[in-house]
Amino acid sequence: MTPGLRYLACLRLSADSDGSTSIEWQRGVIRHHVSSPHLSGVLVGEAEDTDVSGSISPFKRPRLGKWLTKRVDEFDVIIAAKMDRLTRRSMHFNQLLEWAQENGKFIVCVEEGFDLSTPQGKMMARMTAVFAEAEWDTIQARVLSGVQSRLENRSWLTGAPPTGYRIKVVEGDRRKVLEIDQDFHPYVEEIFSRVRDGQSTHRIARDFNGRGVLTWGDHLRQLKGEEVKGTQWQSTIINKFIRSSWVPGIYAYKGEAVLDDQGEPVILPEKPLASMSEWTELIDRIKPTPKPVGAESRAGSKSLLAGIARCGNCGAPVSSLRNSGHTRKDGERIPGHRYYRCSNKFKGGDCAIGLYVRADLLDTWVDQQIQASVGTWGMYERAGTGPSQARELQSARVRLEKLEADFLAGEYDGEGQEESYRRMHKGLSAKVALLLRQEEERVNPPLKATGKKYGEVWESKDQEDRREFLRAHGVKVWAWDKGQDERERGMVMDLGDIQAMANGLALACPGKKGKMTRVVISHNATKEYRRKVLGFAK
Repeated sequence: MTPGLRYLACLRLSADSDGSTSIEWQRGVIRHHVSSPHLSGVLVGEAEDTDVSGSISPFKRPRLGKWLTKRVDEFDVIIAAKMDRLTRRSMHFNQLLEWAQENGKFIVCVEEGFDLSTPQGKMMARMTAVFAEAEWDTIQARVLSGVQSRLENRSWLTGAPPTGYRIKVVEGDRRKVLEIDQDFHPYVEEIFSRVRDGQSTHRIARDFNGRGVLTWGDHLRQLKGEEVKGTQWQSTIINKFIRSSWVPGIYAYKGEAVLDDQGEPVILPEKPLASMSEWTELIDRIKPTPKPVGAESRAGSKSLLAGIARCGNCGAPVSSLRNSGHTRKDGERIPGHRYYRCSNKFKGGDCAIGLYVRADLLDTWVDQQIQASVGTWGMYERAGTGPSQARELQSARVRLEKLEADFLAGEYDGEGQEESYRRMHKGLSAKVALLLRQEEERVNPPLKATGKKYGEVWESKDQEDRREFLRAHGVKVWAWDKGQDERERGMVMDLGDIQAMANGLALACPGKKGKMTRVVISHNATKEYRRKVLGFAK
């Protein structure tokens, strides 16, 4: 290894209790190695992830993930005391190795002594990763076997209750179960309801802080009679809560859902906060909406169409600005207006004409057209699809095939090993079946009626949520300073090509045959402009 390289220490621990792999032990091993005379390296940072399972991808770990995605240029080498501190999944290790090769980085595992700059070193590292994964599967199967009886009768195992639940003692103090915390439940229901209505978690967090709603941590402190810390709600707190597997009551071990004999997730509370389908829908609704290409980031913008409306001449997204107004001769101050302008022309691009139009005029037209076109139609949407499980399914299949090959090769002929093999085979088979079923359901999620009309939903939203509504439905607006009648502007609005909305509109109009794929409204737009819009939309 070349001397003087920059090293990033990778530290990980599932629970800070084992001295042989403690954070301090890992840190000592790494520092001793980096400072050795033949390396004389520089330790530029530490990615310390505690209480993080080895089954989680390095790219998704809270600390290490940020270094791998946002701070790539700050180090040359990723160093870990042992390979399993990087990951316990061979698939994840291979992904990390490919990433390192593409980005010109080295990986060092001190205890194993790998030199990943050679083909032999890479081969040995991959083999070790496979064995580490097999060891993890064995540990997991052993632990789950020990708690299986308690899971079968839905007993709470240990620790503080998850968000939204409380621990209830039953059967004469012999068993503890989870039930919904009725004091906190109104806030849980409010979060779910507002997310379903399309409100942003930023807005919900601001509202809760304004009302003095206690966070879950402070709620627990209050129940214990302790002094609350006054922790503020944040959108990240709400998003993390919604994504938690405890919302539908799924019991997870080291970040992975525990499955029963039928391959279904173990649901610990008798009555969870939400059903699986409701949870999936909530997760879909908090996904960040993709930002249009070329759109400017305008956090807290007061305009409805910033980043959504486009210049009809070049197709670039518009940005918004407010002029300073003016003072009349009699001294009266006239406030300025907000305007939309072509971001391409404003930045010195190739748009010769550009767009410069008062925002309130274009906003009002959009509002009126949505109400007049789809306002009275029933609103339909696709059921939540949830995150893709394709990669996890492929990994589980590979592990199952390897397990079966090892069994046929006699690797489990020792005393008691056959039972261990059957237990692991049963768990992996159930997991493959579950993931396969989930992926099949993702292909064509069912369409469902919301019981509301588009106009009702639109009317109930403030400007911030209306903007998110337009972005989520793929609505686009184009405008020109001069339309077919040059005395006034031209405008076109595409109400979106999302299948859920298109199907919803078709279902709301029984006389129409087939499924509508596009609804376009125009005002004072020439044929040339309409053709240009169709070209922009492709």
